[in-house]
Formats: sequence, C-alpha cells, structure tokens
Amino acid sequence: MALEETIELENAVKAALEMTEREDTLIIVTADHGHAVTMSGYPERGNPILGFVKNIERGNFVNNTENQAQPYTTIGYANGPGFDFHFDKNIGFWKDIENENYMSNNFVQMATFYLD
Repeated sequence: MALEETIELENAVKAALEMTEREDTLIIVTADHGHAVTMSGYPERGNPILGFVKNIERGNFVNNTENQAQPYTTIGYANGPGFDFHFDKNIGFWKDIENENYMSNNFVQMATFYLD
C-alpha cells in the first residue's frame, strides 16, 4: 500500500506541475501522517521489493526459536497492522512466512510494532 500511495503522490505532483507555470508557482508537498517504510537487512540486487529475503550463504535470514533459518520481508513498516499478521504472541517470535504468497491481495507486510 505504501508503494501505491507513493506512486499516487508522484502522479498528483505531476498533475500540479502540468497545471501551473514553474516560473511563478511554488509547490510544497507535505504528509499528514507517516508510517515509515523500511528496507530490511541486506536483500540482494534484484530481490523482489515485495518479496522475501533468505540467503543462507550470505547470512540473510532470521533464526527462529528452534534455530532454523526463516525468511523476512524485503520491506516492512516500522508500525502497523502487519505486526499481528506476522508475530506469534504464543511463542514470542515471528511466524515463518516462507510459504506465504506475498503477491496475494490479502498479504500484509511486516511491521516492527503494533499500531491501532
């Protein structure tokens, strides 16, 4: 969603620039809120931006409570609803997302902290 919002902001600025004269117009862009999008760890060049990071040889993974390597999402939010989707409160650790379909419309990107 954040990427889509960024594209829409770009389209809005582009439309404003097309409707005005740059010589006599100052366009100021602000945000009314923020949900910091983060790029996690060290994904390799070409790694899907909406995908997962897991490269055993380079050490790009997280160890779960059983010391097994599991992936994490390339991007995530600092806070948001993705926390509940990905964090297992029963074991106090992230759920294994290896078999999740990150291209599904129902997939929610990871979030470090819960946000109402």
